[in-house]
Formats: sequence, C-alpha cells, structure tokens
Amino acid sequence: MSTTIRIGYVPEHFSTPLYIARDKGYFKETGVNVELVLCPGGTGEMTSKLQDKSLDLAIALTEGLVAGISKGQDFYKIVGTFVDAPLCWALSTGKSSRHTKIESLSKTNVAISRYGSGSHIMAFVLAEQQGWTEPFDFTVLNNFKAMRDGVNDSSCDFFMWETFTTKPYHDAGEVKRIGEITPPWPAFMFAAHRDLLLQGHQREALTAVLEAIGRASKEFMEDRDASVQLVVKMLEYPEQDVRRWFETVHYAPDHRAVSREALEVTLKTLMKADVITTAPDIQTLIDDRVAKLV
Repeated sequence: MSTTIRIGYVPEHFSTPLYIARDKGYFKETGVNVELVLCPGGTGEMTSKLQDKSLDLAIALTEGLVAGISKGQDFYKIVGTFVDAPLCWALSTGKSSRHTKIESLSKTNVAISRYGSGSHIMAFVLAEQQGWTEPFDFTVLNNFKAMRDGVNDSSCDFFMWETFTTKPYHDAGEVKRIGEITPPWPAFMFAAHRDLLLQGHQREALTAVLEAIGRASKEFMEDRDASVQLVVKMLEYPEQDVRRWFETVHYAPDHRAVSREALEVTLKTLMKADVITTAPDIQTLIDDRVAKLV
C-alpha cells in the first residue's frame, strides 16, 4: 500500500514548483500518492491542519513554524527548506486611511489571518524594530481578501502580506502601501506531522517527495522565460512584476537542508520581539532522520 502525503501550501507564486512536479509526473514517479491542499489562510491554517491531521506536510513560514514548536506545538517537526531567500512583507492600509507612514502605526489595530501566522508574528518583529513597547490590537480575518476589506471599512488600521502578492491591489488602488519589512531568515520551510515520521518507509516516501519538489524548483528557476509565463497565466500577475520577483527569489538547492544559523537568528529575533519566552535547543526543532542540519 502506497503512502499518501497531503501537502499544504499557499496559493502564491512561490508554490508554482508544486504544480510542475504534479503536472510533469515527478510526484507520480516517486510512487507516493501526493495530494496538494490549498491553504489560503497561510501558516496559521496549515499548523491547525497539521494538528487535526488533515495535512501531512506543510510549506509554511519559517517564523511561524519555529514559534509554534517553541510554544509547545509538538505535532510537527521541520524537515527541510523550500525558499531560502527571505520574504519581503508589504505594510498596507486602506485606500483612504489617515496612515501614510509606518511611524503612525504604533498602538493600532492589525488585521491578521490567524494567531501564530506570519501576519501575526511579523507585527511583533515590526514593533521591536521600531522600538514600540505598547501592544497592538489584533483582528483575526482568516484570509487575504478579508484583510484588504478590513482596512478599507476601518475595522483595522493595517496588515502585512507578501509584497508581490499584494502589489496588484496597490497598483489598482484598492489598498495603500506605506512600507515594507524583511526578516533575516529563509521564507519557507517544510514541516511534517510526527505521524509521517514514525516509520522508515514513510520517511523514505517523504524524502522522495522533497526530492521531486527540488527537481521541479530547479527546473522552474532554470527555464526562466517559460516559468515567468506560467506564473503570469496562473496568477494573472503583470509580467514585469513576475520578472522582478524572479530576481529576488531563491529556492534551496537541497530541500532537506536546514540552516542552523537561520534557526538561531529566527529564535533570537522571536525572543527579542517577545513572540516566545524561551528558546529551545535547535535539535528539537527538526527531525534529523529527514532534515540535514547545515
């Protein structure tokens, strides 16, 4: 009986290699039954689905995964790195908002997708960078569209979301960009539910799937012109924006590799921003039967 691996991912340009691996048969070649599960709620949604066992593997934000494990979420472990370039977050307000610069956002209401999500955690990182000690108020809105609506109906002051995903809404005048923030760690890592890591044949299946995604990621980056057109077709982004994004993104050459330094920097930043109160041993964040700490 073949292993089934349900992979959670966000519907953004970063995830395009998953479609390549599916459509070109790379997953099929592994003998593993791979199911792609769309998670528009991002990292918070994926960790919730890992917890209720409706996902086996998540491609989620590094800071969300590290914070979750550090706070006692023991149902998953980090098993690799997907995108090793950092993620640039745009800060957006309503189109008619009084806010025109980051400095005015202190002590305001932040729209987030879920508690524990990147949009939640990055608010603490922003406050730490700005030297703000007063806490934000948070409004959980579950998805990107609701967050855009929230800043326009004035129920929230601002939100943070990946720059290129938000750019079409800035260009259209739906929301207003007032700044950006880039944390010093890889954007996305792989996290596997502990049940997937129990037996040797399951870990072998997971390793094969990670290698298939790596093959697709390499192809995606090497065949630049075709990949740009694929993203434009799938997501309807302007071609010039996609080409600009390609200049900033970098997929990990080995999807099983996890940088010790990246995890240390993430923990240090999360501690400084009071997202976590204690930093666990690096080894407890990963499963080294699959992941390779480098």
